[in-house]
Amino acid sequence: MEQQKYLFTFSICTLITQWDEYELMKSTFQEKGFADDSEFLNVDNSKGNVADAYHAIRYFLNHAKGKYIVIVHQDVRCIDTKETLMSCLNHLNKLDDKWAICGNAGAKGYHQDIMYINTSGRIDISENLPCKVSSLDENLLIIKAEKRLTISDDISGFHFYGTDLCFIADFLGYSSYVIPFMVKHLSSGNLKDLELHRKPFIKKYGRKLRARYIQTPCTKFYAGGSELSNSICNKPFFFFLIKFWERLKYNSTLMTKGNLHRKKVSKENDL
Repeated sequence: MEQQKYLFTFSICTLITQWDEYELMKSTFQEKGFADDSEFLNVDNSKGNVADAYHAIRYFLNHAKGKYIVIVHQDVRCIDTKETLMSCLNHLNKLDDKWAICGNAGAKGYHQDIMYINTSGRIDISENLPCKVSSLDENLLIIKAEKRLTISDDISGFHFYGTDLCFIADFLGYSSYVIPFMVKHLSSGNLKDLELHRKPFIKKYGRKLRARYIQTPCTKFYAGGSELSNSICNKPFFFFLIKFWERLKYNSTLMTKGNLHRKKVSKENDL
């Protein structure tokens, strides 16, 4: 496959609510080497919510011209250099060519927060990085453009988009990592507002991850959330029960709406 050419190494993307904060963030990145080979993209929310984080990130992913798309909060100050980040990313490329997104803070399971960040003066550094994780904090996200990552269109707001991107990367067969690249984040986030978005996010992913009966033009099967349930439910007896339930739902639809997609079959010579 021919490697795509990029106009920049880095596209540094920010959703702005305060221009003075943004300019300070931008200047720290430029001072650390992100200047000649970087572009700075933004979505301006300084006069009102023109776009939420999901819409802004979709814009960045579609318009960025860099090999690596850096999505960063306006209240972040860059500490490590561009050379440090390039070293981290080159190491990650050799370690796992399936990585699609990385950051400086995330988690990989129960009580396993993985960090490399200065948060308002508190410095958290996990050992043995890079580390594969299942979610990432949104203060700094670095996306490998060639993986063509996207973001959910049925979720909105300003929270959990780091987790959403990690989930989508996993669905596509890619991985997510925390890397040792230090920035200073001037806030710990709006935890009260976070809780308001938690339940809708869970509800959306409850539907996305639902078990379901699948029928293709050639075959049919059950796909659930675990290897055990898939093994059991695709055995003849249990799959018969699943098909019976699907038939009941189909018959109910026929009774209320009729056959909306009636099919006529003929041979080519009969036409």
